[in-house]
Formats: sequence, structure tokens, C-alpha cells
Amino acid sequence: MDSRQKLVSPTMEGFRARGFGRTELSVRNLKLLSATASLVEGVARRYKLDGPELDQAGVTYVLHKANSGWKIAVIVIYDAEER
Repeated sequence: MDSRQKLVSPTMEGFRARGFGRTELSVRNLKLLSATASLVEGVARRYKLDGPELDQAGVTYVLHKANSGWKIAVIVIYDAEER
């Protein structure tokens, strides 16, 4: 297991224990910073397996364009109500 998996696995296990099924991202802002970097801001809404909304969070992603495509370099998660 690599270091990313070690960080993400406990979070995903917690979501699954709460009945997590899927996430939808509503993008509020997208800014190309350079040919290989971009900033994406939005709200992630998480839903239970059976449909109802589980929770929501504000998210900001810093993306880096690699040879294989765009990759997430940084994720910042915050209370969606504060924006």
C-alpha cells in the first residue's frame, strides 16, 4: 500500500460505514493557472447508497497536467457554508 492509499483508506472506510455511495461535484470556479496547472473550486455532495444526501463540503483542487492527463496535486476541504 503506497502512502496515498494509507491516507485515503481510513477516510473511505468511514464514509462506507455511514452508507456512502457516490459524490457529485458542482464546480463554482475553474481557473487555468498555466499550461500545466489549474485551480478548481466547488461543492462536493456525498450521497448514500440508497439515494439521500449524506453531507456536503467545499473543495478546492489544485490540478497538475502530467503526460497521462490531469492529476490532483492538492485537495483542500472546508465547510461549504463558509463560502
